[in-house]
Amino acid sequence: MRKWRSIPRLVSLWLQDKYYSRWGRYRVIEEEDLPDDAIPGKLYLVGEDGRYWIAAMRCPCGCGTLLEMNLLPDSEPVWSLSLASTAPTLHPSVWRKDGCRAHFLLRNGRVVWC
Repeated sequence: MRKWRSIPRLVSLWLQDKYYSRWGRYRVIEEEDLPDDAIPGKLYLVGEDGRYWIAAMRCPCGCGTLLEMNLLPDSEPVWSLSLASTAPTLHPSVWRKDGCRAHFLLRNGRVVWC
């Protein structure tokens, strides 16, 4: 019975992921820890005192997976982050090798599919 109650919520999150991956603009949220339940359309920057070590977001394909991109230059793979008026850009692209196999760029807060 509980399983059926979560279906409307999952459908809602899936639709939000699809909306943000096509028309929405991702916004930045600064956190000290990874979120338990990431909100679609948000890029979470995890760190302290303006130094971030992880950027996290829900996969924009709609699968709901939490993606974590390393921002520390000491370990690989590593992404660079730039913020222009709170619109995030990640470099290089994000490419999931398993699961949904999504491949996209996050440029000026928008998802660009590869």
